Amino acid sequence: MPRGLKYIFYVGLFIFSFIFLTYWMFPMDAVKGRIIGSIEKALGPGYVVQIEDIGTYWFSGARLKNLKISYLKQGKEEKVLEADRMTARAGLFSLLFGGPKISFNLRMRKMEVEGTLHNSDQGWELVCSLYNVDLSQIPLFQQKIGLQLSSSVDGDIRINYDAKQPLRTTGEIELVFDKLFLKGGDLPLGEMGTFPLPDLSLADKGSQIKGAIDRGAVNLESLRFKGEDLNLDLSGKIFLGPTVDRYRMNLQGKIQFSPKIWKSVDPILPEQWLTELRKQKTPDDTFPLSVSGQFSAPQIYSGTMPLVPFKPF
Repeated sequence: MPRGLKYIFYVGLFIFSFIFLTYWMFPMDAVKGRIIGSIEKALGPGYVVQIEDIGTYWFSGARLKNLKISYLKQGKEEKVLEADRMTARAGLFSLLFGGPKISFNLRMRKMEVEGTLHNSDQGWELVCSLYNVDLSQIPLFQQKIGLQLSSSVDGDIRINYDAKQPLRTTGEIELVFDKLFLKGGDLPLGEMGTFPLPDLSLADKGSQIKGAIDRGAVNLESLRFKGEDLNLDLSGKIFLGPTVDRYRMNLQGKIQFSPKIWKSVDPILPEQWLTELRKQKTPDDTFPLSVSGQFSAPQIYSGTMPLVPFKPF
């Protein structure tokens, strides 16, 4: 073997051996502790993160098995998220030149979320795809809204967030619903107590949420739910603010309820209020709907009839 080729062989063998040994002997237990600590710090006080197993993923990533996130409330743990498998990997070139670009994949039973997160001095860009997302498998969502929803949602999300000037954030969102089902139960209405609801089919195939973010507003092209018990069609704008509760809405559209919903509300709501509401019905058996105000204090009308805040006669 020529001497030059022999040197190349030795150098290549050294590099291969170094990478191989570093890869397989990397102290993943220490990495596991740092990942848990970082997630808990990012989520804030009260959150507990558990990871059953962690391993290397390619050369610059990690694979997490059975990731569980809980919230301690009055000494009891409430599940926030439980994932069977999660992988994340940083692009080698992005690490060398700054602004790391992280590719991730999250699997929770039959649903999956995958995409990339690119961080830079200007902000961050998120591009992700959703497959068969079921809200019933996300305990945090159930706890926040107080309803038991199950779903099957596919879609794509792209957000380019400008950290220096948040109102310059841009993006697109398109979610397609094959199912959105509400299990019967009591709907919390704050000071008004609770409102009993039966099992309701809120969305079937053909339902979607589609919009774009630009110039400080979300241009909602379509928010359409077509189910056996609900027919909702809204469009308009959501104006961004410094915090989510200060986002402002200006949405217009229509809504239609099934006989099952009317049967549920008739014995509970005041007769005079229901009579006035039925006066708003249009010839196509739908009700006009407008949504305005801030997220923290929405104002919802059907024609001239206020729905939220609820004001019985």
